[in-house]
This record gives sequence, structure tokens and C-alpha cells, in this order.
Amino acid sequence: MRLPTSLAALFFLLVALPASAQTYNVEAGPIWSNGDAQAKCPNLCSGLGTRWSGQWHTTVQGQMSVCSCEKTSSGRNIEAGPIWNNADAQNKCPGLCSGNGLSWGGQWHTTEQGSMSVCECR
Repeated sequence: MRLPTSLAALFFLLVALPASAQTYNVEAGPIWSNGDAQAKCPNLCSGLGTRWSGQWHTTVQGQMSVCSCEKTSSGRNIEAGPIWNNADAQNKCPGLCSGNGLSWGGQWHTTEQGSMSVCECR
């Protein structure tokens, strides 16, 4: 039995990654093939201070794909509701982190488009 690509990718992430790795999907525009992903995803993830896990999938055929980026962190991600941009993060994250006895290092990412983001606190 062959698993759909997204299920196979999820299974890989759950089994192959160390427990300390945090992964999240980053929109990359259309990705046409694995070769195209290998050209786009490493740069996209490294630009966010993460590394590409080697996984990607298409979310809207011919329009949008995502790269799976991973980051090992000694800090803690705290859910912040939707964060719309960096200015919004600068308003929300410092207080959220300090309210949990941590400090914000300037990093955040969206975990669920339009409804949930996390501030990376340390």
C-alpha cells in the first residue's frame, strides 16, 4: 500500500526526527519537482535560521507548495494566536515571553495559517 505524499511526509517527520527538533511548513510558491524543491527549500529555510528537513508538499496544485523547515531549540514556543507580520510579532511576543519568565529573541513562525503563530522564547 502506498501512502499519499503528505501522510508519508508526516510519518517520516514523526519517526525520523529527534525529539528536540521543531518543524513547521513555510510557503514557497509552486514547487514543480523534487529537484526544484532541492533548489528552493534549503535557501528558504536557512533564511529563517532553520534547516530544510528534506520534505515538501504541494498545498494548491500549480500555485503553492510548502517546505518543511526544522529547528532545534533550547527555548520554548508559546502560542500567540495569529501573528500577521513582524510588526505584529514585535507587539505581541515580548510581553508574552516575559509573562512566562522568558525573553523574546525576535523569532516567530506561523503554525496554522490565519489562526495560530508561536513566539520563540528563551
